[in-house]
Amino acid sequence: MNYGDIAETLATRIDGDVTIDENELTSHATDWSLFTIMPDLVVYPRNAHDIQKLITFVNEYNQNNDGKLTLTARAAGSGMSGGSLNHSIIVDVTRYMNEYIKTEVGDFGMQTHRDGFAYPIVGTATAQPGMRYIPFEEKTLTRGMLMPTFPASRKLCALGGMVANNGAGEKSLKYGQNKDFVASLKVILADGNEYVLKPMMYDELRETIENGSYLGNIAREVYELIKENWNLIQDRRPTTTKNSAGYLIWDVVDAQSIEDFENGNGTFDLTKVIVGAQGTTGIISEITYKLVPAEEKEEMVVMFVNELSQLPKIVEVLQKHDLDTIELYDDHTFKIGIKFFRDFIKDKGFFPALRYAARFLPEFWMAITGGVPKFVVLAESADQNAEKVHQDVVAEFNDIQTTMPKLKAFIVKGKASQKYWDFRHDSFKLLTEHSKKSRTAGSGTRTAPFIDDIAVNPEHLPQYLPRLVNILNEYQSEFLYTIAGHLGNGNFHIIPLVDMNKPENKAKIVEISDRVYELVLEYSGSITAEHNDGIVRTPYLPQMFGDDMMRVFKRIKDIFDPNNIFNPGKKIGMTKDDITKYLA
Repeated sequence: MNYGDIAETLATRIDGDVTIDENELTSHATDWSLFTIMPDLVVYPRNAHDIQKLITFVNEYNQNNDGKLTLTARAAGSGMSGGSLNHSIIVDVTRYMNEYIKTEVGDFGMQTHRDGFAYPIVGTATAQPGMRYIPFEEKTLTRGMLMPTFPASRKLCALGGMVANNGAGEKSLKYGQNKDFVASLKVILADGNEYVLKPMMYDELRETIENGSYLGNIAREVYELIKENWNLIQDRRPTTTKNSAGYLIWDVVDAQSIEDFENGNGTFDLTKVIVGAQGTTGIISEITYKLVPAEEKEEMVVMFVNELSQLPKIVEVLQKHDLDTIELYDDHTFKIGIKFFRDFIKDKGFFPALRYAARFLPEFWMAITGGVPKFVVLAESADQNAEKVHQDVVAEFNDIQTTMPKLKAFIVKGKASQKYWDFRHDSFKLLTEHSKKSRTAGSGTRTAPFIDDIAVNPEHLPQYLPRLVNILNEYQSEFLYTIAGHLGNGNFHIIPLVDMNKPENKAKIVEISDRVYELVLEYSGSITAEHNDGIVRTPYLPQMFGDDMMRVFKRIKDIFDPNNIFNPGKKIGMTKDDITKYLA
């Protein structure tokens, strides 16, 4: 295919930018994953109409030519699975489709993620998929509201990627994932038209099906698929509190049974096969999120943990409390943060970096004297009422002290607590920046996210964690691993620092993945709780779900994307050979 000619033709059809410039292609050939795939063309659509025209052009071209064009949507490129990397055409929504559209305030009812801890939905916010999360949050906070299922990469990511990966982060213990906060989506489907997707009651679904439209036919086929495979789908539904693997088809019909739904209870929601689909079922053009009250009064219990065996007990003790989060990071994370502190100075500036460091003088002293705890655990509560937060945190602290009297724990709030979050977030950003330098230089260690998002239910932690650490320790001479993540969900981010220029290290990626995922699945866990499948985990989906469920996933892909033009290979079709092929 002559992508020069294709670019010239597209440039006359759309209002946005079209380029085959080598620098532009190279900048879209990588993300935060281990992989590199050079695209052939990059499009920056100016609006939804451009995406519609783009899909129409691709369909026409593929009908009339031997070569095949495909479209892979991309937002900020901060994904860690290679989900936005592909050949052919990359559709980058961040240059133009980055506007905040509107806020609505009202009583939208109550919602619950953890039994017994309901919270109100007090508004919605609508924005385009290329908008970065921080400017979006600044807009909602002016109205006293928050979209709480943001990821740790909140300072870097965009909304489209958050939705496409079913992202989540430190508040996921209380609030869940992106799928729980997407109220509606505008999506451009394979016919080139834009549709509004939102939950429907059975009568609305029947009416949509009966009108015979393109969307009606999709709704009919998806509903029939779910109805025919109801028992299988429910049986293979992941049991972890967070999951981004596969298509979220078990969430489409929100009812106890098909009969219950057809009797008027529950909803049918096609956003659930767009959220977490990594752009394989359509291209998102607009997102409407639910919002909760911004609870700015925060306190936390900080725990310094020296024994791996203490972690499951902490979760057991604290999970009955109304916590926003139970997070942790390990001593490797802290020591690596110290090792690369010069990068903090470059990032923040000299004097701000010194002030930042001064807050950590006690922890630095521990590092010097060899007293760094194995894990730092943060259990945070938040509310609009400072007295209620304090009472909650005191109750949590007392429970910990009573049950685990030898554990070093203390209550912090305000700036004293913020420093722990700053380190949690900044260390991740620091390691990423270090990795970019190593990749550009073609030498040195860099982050290697490939077992970066595993999860098991917390009750399995006593048996699971020691076995996991034993596996990791076998490779630590080359794979210096860090562990951080969401302890309350049993969701750990294991991101080694490794020299990926050594062929023998590349060869171990699949080997380690095989062993770790086998262990995770032994405890009915998820191979990816929030980072999604992409290149690195699509080959392991059959192992997690089985061949019969993979056939259901394949049918979902065929219903939405019959000609396989949207991000081909992700979710369906990639093998372990592809992991090796695209390793950078």
